[in-house]
Amino acid sequence: MVSAVLLVIFSFLQMTPSPAGAEEKNSGSGSGRIVITAGEIKAMNANTTGDVLNRVPGVKAGDTSVSIHGSSKVKVFVNGKPINDPTSNHGGVRWDMVTLEEIEKIEILRGKGGVEHGSDASGGVILITTRKIERIKGQIKTQAGKNDAFNTKINASVARGRLGMAVSGEYNTFGGYKPNNDKKTGRMGARLEYSPEENRDFILSADYTHDERGLTGLPEFPTPHSRKETEISLFSFLATIDKFKGKTYLNQGKKHNTDKSRHLDKTIKVKKFGQDFSWSHALDSLNGLNMGAGYEWGEATGTSFSTREESSWSAFSSWEKGFKSVPVTLTLGVRGVYHSEFDRAVNPEIKLEYKKKDWQVSASWSRANNTPSFYQRYNETATTIANPDLGMETADNFELGLSISLTPALSTHLSLFYNRLEDRITYVRDNNGIGQYMNIGQVTYKGGDAGMNWAVTDTVNITSAYTCLLAENEKTGLRLTAKPEHKFNCYINFKPMDKLSLDLNLFYTAKVYTNTKNTKTVPEYLRADVRAEFFFDSFDRFSIFSKIENIADKKYYYSDGMLAPGLNWLAGIHYHF
Repeated sequence: MVSAVLLVIFSFLQMTPSPAGAEEKNSGSGSGRIVITAGEIKAMNANTTGDVLNRVPGVKAGDTSVSIHGSSKVKVFVNGKPINDPTSNHGGVRWDMVTLEEIEKIEILRGKGGVEHGSDASGGVILITTRKIERIKGQIKTQAGKNDAFNTKINASVARGRLGMAVSGEYNTFGGYKPNNDKKTGRMGARLEYSPEENRDFILSADYTHDERGLTGLPEFPTPHSRKETEISLFSFLATIDKFKGKTYLNQGKKHNTDKSRHLDKTIKVKKFGQDFSWSHALDSLNGLNMGAGYEWGEATGTSFSTREESSWSAFSSWEKGFKSVPVTLTLGVRGVYHSEFDRAVNPEIKLEYKKKDWQVSASWSRANNTPSFYQRYNETATTIANPDLGMETADNFELGLSISLTPALSTHLSLFYNRLEDRITYVRDNNGIGQYMNIGQVTYKGGDAGMNWAVTDTVNITSAYTCLLAENEKTGLRLTAKPEHKFNCYINFKPMDKLSLDLNLFYTAKVYTNTKNTKTVPEYLRADVRAEFFFDSFDRFSIFSKIENIADKKYYYSDGMLAPGLNWLAGIHYHF
């Protein structure tokens, strides 16, 4: 591949140490970069990647989604490979392509990161790094529960010398808790790693997913015959040689929407090919320079429109400056984007961090452009019509953060944010439940986050996260749909003995508006979940677990107006080898 050839040539050049800005910053949630380590993930006793991310103030993650400060324009990478769902209309993520046990660390950039990682990142960027393949290991996890839910996943890896290989698979079925709510999903993946020497890595990976499900529609506008079938293929080649990194990827998606009651039978296929390069250089011990360029080509075909093609070119540069006299780091960056179908964009970013031993404060401003996806422009379902004239969205994000370690057992994080979006892309529904994606002018997201981590005793740990969000249409003064003003999560972990872990999780969401005129709302709700896991052996290789969601069996609705499940339970086994 192109990236491999060029990087092999670069490898023979004289190299210098990594820049100051390339080092990991394990900064708290009040700083620009939040880092969650493998040890912290294990201590959480989390079941999914979403469980981990929901403990970070301002972040909301579901089974196939993620948003930061109300924005679903979040780019997610695993070892540099994008895992955003190429068939999603609103920021879907394929979390099933990575398991918690594989993760070495998670880095979260709230409201920033677009300079180095490209367009469609106004909400932020999440970088997941997995452990290197060093030996024979793997896991089998199977669980079943209410509503005919069943899930089994397996992954295994083996290393021989400097070569490592990993394979994974997952099968998931769900009968549904309301009419036409069933689903069936299968996934396969493979990864090949080669590390000829230190600081030189090559990773080739491939993933395939097939998903079939029913679409229920809103309670007042049910769609009992609406079905969706999705196929996704992701291929990537990543190469790192000292200061140089290259990424080649091909994402393909196919979506087939049907509804026999409305004579709907539509198919859309999307291909995206991309090539990125980046280079880092240490000017001295306090100054670092990062540069890069990228190209992406896309094509969409469908049953109701002619073939569409588009391409984009981009280049970025960022400079990190440290100071000897004060513990301050200044980062300046800019990315330029040329798109064949939309306006050119210039996106700057400025970050300033002041860090002491037990506390730190940061301030940042960044601009990002979000281009409407092929699916937002051309996909048609029982409740969505196409809008080929959809335009580009631009976001300016401001954030001020503070992180304090009060004691070794207690830390707290605070932040204030203000995000201004021009030509914001949103789904607008008419009185008959049919909608489309539209540009609605200028909107603002204003609010703050607060978080706390407290090791009360050796056996009790509490993590909490609160977000206040005021999302408004500046022209009308009305609130945006599906954006609650208050959200609060609290996770309480109790370990009465070494082999037993018990969790109580509380989730509160304030009422939200479900239409642009603010005449319809979804009530607030408080939900409680409990989870228990027991390990049988001294190496924590075999365990059984159980989880009960919505233990009070409360009837409530998600922020988009969809009916949520009542009391739900699951139980399973987990084996590591």
